[in-house]
Amino acid sequence: MKTYLFSFEKLEVWKDAHALILLTYTATKKFPTSERFGLSNWMKQSSLDIATNISLGSGPIPRKEQVEFYTKAYSAGMVLLNQALVARDLGYLTVEHCIEYRIHLEMVTGKIQALKKSVVAKTMEAA
Repeated sequence: MKTYLFSFEKLEVWKDAHALILLTYTATKKFPTSERFGLSNWMKQSSLDIATNISLGSGPIPRKEQVEFYTKAYSAGMVLLNQALVARDLGYLTVEHCIEYRIHLEMVTGKIQALKKSVVAKTMEAA
C-alpha cells in the first residue's frame, strides 16, 4: 500500500526542521535530570514548534495565514537558538554542538524566509 504524503511532508524545509527536532531530542538527552522540565523541555517544544508551524502553513488556508504560520516558525527558530546558547553557557551543550545548531537553524530559518517571501509574492501578484 502506497503512503500518501501531505503537502508539508514534501517540503525540504519541513524535512530539515524534522531533522532539527531529532537533533534536539538527542542533544537534550545528555542534559541533567534537573532540566527535564526546564530548558530541555523548552528546547524540545521550540524545535517542535518550527516544524508544526511549517506544516500548519502548508495547508489549504489563505495566504495571509500562511505568512503568519511561517513567521511563527521563524520565531520559534530564534527561540531555539537562544535556548541553545543558554544551554552552551550552562555547559549542557558543547561549543561544537552549539555551532551545529546554529548552522542547521540558519539553513532552516533561511528556507522559511524564502517560503514566506514566495507566498507574499504570490499574494502581490494576485492583487
